[in-house]
Amino acid sequence: MSTRPPLVRSERDRVIAGVCAGLAEHLGLDVTLVRVGFVVVALFGPGLIAYIVLWIAVPRASDATLPPSPTAGVPPPRRSEAVRIAEERYARGEISAEELATIRSDLHEGA
Repeated sequence: MSTRPPLVRSERDRVIAGVCAGLAEHLGLDVTLVRVGFVVVALFGPGLIAYIVLWIAVPRASDATLPPSPTAGVPPPRRSEAVRIAEERYARGEISAEELATIRSDLHEGA
């Protein structure tokens, strides 16, 4: 069983919206044949309506292939938490006052 590429609108080989190029790539056909087929069906049937429906229903290639974010679902660290930890380290004598000030300025928090 061979796997076909996903059905997406092409952004590389597009004339109007990339529907024919995306369909041709998905079916493994020459894009010219698909375009001629759409023109013939548009002249003698519902080809124009089918094209518009596919234009709306089929996602663009860039929208369909976005990789998931590595931090998706993970909230960003709280800056105040980082400053709190630095202040605790300062209180224990692990870092100097200059290092604490640097951490605060790097995190854009006041003293």
